[in-house]
Order: sequence, then C-alpha cells, then structure tokens
Amino acid sequence: MVRPALLRPRSSPPTPSWPAAAAAAAAAAARASANPLPPLSSPSLRPGRRSMASAGSGRGRVRIAVVGDVVTPPYPLPPSPLRSGCLGLGLGMGAGDYGNENVQLVKSISDLQLPKAAILGNHDCWHTYQFSEKKVDRVRLQLESLGEQHVGYKCLDFPTIKLSVVGGRPFSCGGNRIFRPKLLSKWYGVNDMAESAKKIYDAAANAPEEHAVILLAHNGPTGLGSRMDDICGRDWVAGGGDHGDPDLEQAISDLQRETGVSIPLVVFGHMHKSLAYGRGLRKMIAFGANRTIYLNGAVVPRVKHAQSSRKPAISTSEQIGLEGLGGLMVPTSRAFTIIDLFEGAVEKISEVWVTVGDAGTELEQELVLYKQPREHI
Repeated sequence: MVRPALLRPRSSPPTPSWPAAAAAAAAAAARASANPLPPLSSPSLRPGRRSMASAGSGRGRVRIAVVGDVVTPPYPLPPSPLRSGCLGLGLGMGAGDYGNENVQLVKSISDLQLPKAAILGNHDCWHTYQFSEKKVDRVRLQLESLGEQHVGYKCLDFPTIKLSVVGGRPFSCGGNRIFRPKLLSKWYGVNDMAESAKKIYDAAANAPEEHAVILLAHNGPTGLGSRMDDICGRDWVAGGGDHGDPDLEQAISDLQRETGVSIPLVVFGHMHKSLAYGRGLRKMIAFGANRTIYLNGAVVPRVKHAQSSRKPAISTSEQIGLEGLGGLMVPTSRAFTIIDLFEGAVEKISEVWVTVGDAGTELEQELVLYKQPREHI
C-alpha cells in the first residue's frame, strides 16, 4: 500500500512533546554510561544495492553505526572497524562530508561488505559548482561510486529488518539557502526549498507500510533550538541562531501530520560537536514530536592517534606510505555513533571510540547519549 503524498503548507516545527521520557532517558543514560556495548552476533553480510536483504534477521534487534563528517585528516585507513565485526553491526550510515571531494574515501565506503546508506554533504562538492559537460567531475564520481546506496531524495529498503532509509537534500550547508543550486537542479530537478521538501516527503511516503523510516540527511532540520550549543545551533556568530534545514523540517512535520509513517529517528551531521572558538560541546541529541529522536553524528575530528600510543613524529602522508609498504600500522582511535534498534524503536544510542591497530580492533570508550526508559522496553 502506498501512502498519499500530498504536501500542504508548512505547519509548526517539531517541538519536544515527551519531556518525561526524555528526562528518564537522560537519567538512564547517566546510570549506563560505564556499561559496555551489549554483544550482538555478527550478521551474515554480502554486498547489496537497491534492496538490502542482508541487514540482519527479522525485525528484532539491529545495530547501526553512523559516520559523520570525515572532513579533517588523518583520514581513516584500512582496516575499518565497520569491516572487522567488532561492533556487531547490521547497517552502516554515512552522513556526508567525507573530505573535500575525497573520491577514494567514498569508494572505500561503497566497497565495504556491509549494508549501508549514505548521503553527500557540502564538502563533497567543495570545488564543483556545476556538472561538467566535458569531463567526469569528482561529484559525479562519488555519486556513481555509491550508486543506490546514495539516498538523496530516495527511499532505500531493508526488507528483512522492516526498515527504510530516506535521504534528505544532498550537499546541504545548513540555513535558509540552497547550497550548490546548479548541482541540485541538474541531478534532481530541485530548484527551491518547497520542491526539496516535497521530494523528501514523497520518498518517505512511499516506504513500505510495515517499515519504520529513518531519515538520513547531511544537516538536521530547523525547529530544534537556536542556542549556540543546540543540536543545529550557529556557534560561529554572537547570539547563535537556528542553522537547520527548513525543507527537512517541513517534510517531517507534514509526514507526521498527514501519514502513518513511523519516523523513530532522524540522523545527520554537519554541525560539529566541538563548538567554534573553544566554546564547549554541542548537544548531539534532541527529542521531538511523535517520539522522534534527532541525532547528530558529527564528532570531529573522528580519527585521532590512540591514547595508548605516542603520536609519531611523521606526517600523515609518510604514515600512509609506511602502512602501505610494510604493514606497520600506527594505532588510531575512530569515533562512531552507535544506534541499537529493537522492533523499529530506538533502544540505545552511544558515541564510541574504537582503537584500530596491528593487534586488531577493540572498544576503547563509550558515552551513552540515550537509553530507552524501562517502561517502554
């Protein structure tokens, strides 16, 4: 059954409507912050494109890793913790900004033998203002490399876990203006915010009726606060401001008002956790209408030298050369945001650091952002 796809005038923004549950979740998260990630059996994985039938077994429990904003070196080198099985993942999500048009890194993400969905951000079209008629530019190479895994304005279904990932507007830079309008117009036929909101709405409204929907965007929606440390708050100007995407807010609001689409989670990046000018840390989670959780995965930098090792007195390029030649791996720590879903509902969200080195991969640190209140389990 296909849900109706009628777009109506913008309604009020998604404001928090379950403070009691949010407060209970925060208390539970504080109690659980020292607990390790619960073990999950690694699913049998195989590469897939449009319909990812290998993302777990049934609609029971699935673990998702979010990678956001790999914009600063050192860039992650193989082997990836996503490939190792140490996190027990069933699904991977990339929230964009994989470097400044870093085609090689995007290809390595596409090649991961793990069901996944991704979207491109503003840094992924940093040097490209429009598609070239004479040569294949780096934006096109990234889009072609990701193929159906790039979910911009599309719905990617994972039937075995009854989950669909719907993409927001690609190349977003936040705020009220469209970034790289010529790219959006040429590739997607989108020319303004209203057309963009309708594209997102239509994609989500056409998800299978029995599926929960996760929205994956590069930037979050407006309506989640305007303080500097809010999840999409401007931290680089005095007084802050709401730097969310208005088209994403409109699409979510209309979907919740007009359809039966279940949206337990909206995942994005772009707004870095560390605030500008050393002003502290950003709130990385927010709670909205209809029990929707908004999650920011932009932990930047997300690759750093492991605490257990001294930072080598060599450059990043020299480090890459050494690892490529002799198998020597300088241990690094890599950040992921981990989501545990059960029966389409969010059970737990954590930020984790994973150590990667010659000895393998292991969980180094976990910060629990959310734990489902006991009365909802």
